[in-house]
Amino acid sequence: MIEKFVAKVPARIWEEGRPPRLRVWEGDYNVAAWVRVTGATGPIELRITYTDEAGDHHARVDAAEITSDGSALLSGMVKLRFTGQVEQVQAVLRLGDAGMHFVVEELYVQRRGSALSRTDKLISNF
Repeated sequence: MIEKFVAKVPARIWEEGRPPRLRVWEGDYNVAAWVRVTGATGPIELRITYTDEAGDHHARVDAAEITSDGSALLSGMVKLRFTGQVEQVQAVLRLGDAGMHFVVEELYVQRRGSALSRTDKLISNF
């Protein structure tokens, strides 16, 4: 599968609720994306990837099989476990065919238990 960058997740979202001075910590995050796909069919997968002192990690949010041009809602909850300094957290799509073209119409990332705010919407294409 071909991995494509979608968006960087700001620290204000993934650090929310982090216990002070704790080296290893984790959180549950609700993630949702509306993705419009054209050009080819096949599997598509939404992931959260991140890099910390323990290395590179990924968490699968959701997957779908694209059978024609159209849109898919990919959503789910992921548990992210961080160690030490975190370099980056990002949302990525994995595409099953190089001919697939996509537009992420909306992308949300929210820590479970926090109130939904406008800043949790990372992408909005109207």
